[in-house]
Amino acid sequence: MAFTYQSAVDLARIPLNDTGKDRYSDATLLTFASQAMLQIFKRRPDLFMGQFGNLPHGDNLLADIFPLPAEYVQTVADYVTARAEMTDDEYVNAGRAALFMQLFAADAAI
Repeated sequence: MAFTYQSAVDLARIPLNDTGKDRYSDATLLTFASQAMLQIFKRRPDLFMGQFGNLPHGDNLLADIFPLPAEYVQTVADYVTARAEMTDDEYVNAGRAALFMQLFAADAAI
């Protein structure tokens, strides 16, 4: 089964408690997913070797094939979750945002 950017967005919606897509639009979460890919590319350009036609550029669509190994889908979802939590004004979510950003940073650095 090939993963798509929609896969990462859907995984991010689980801890966000937004399976109904009421709090965050797909477009917003896709923007965060695109930024996650750029962050991974900055840290690990070797993961994109041989994929010069599929380098992250910020114009990804939800149906686009996820260009990294499957284990990075959750890494991107963690980044999306962190960024979405950072947009909330409630202080109670600040700790959750930091936790998900730490999960992303740990996985992206591998």
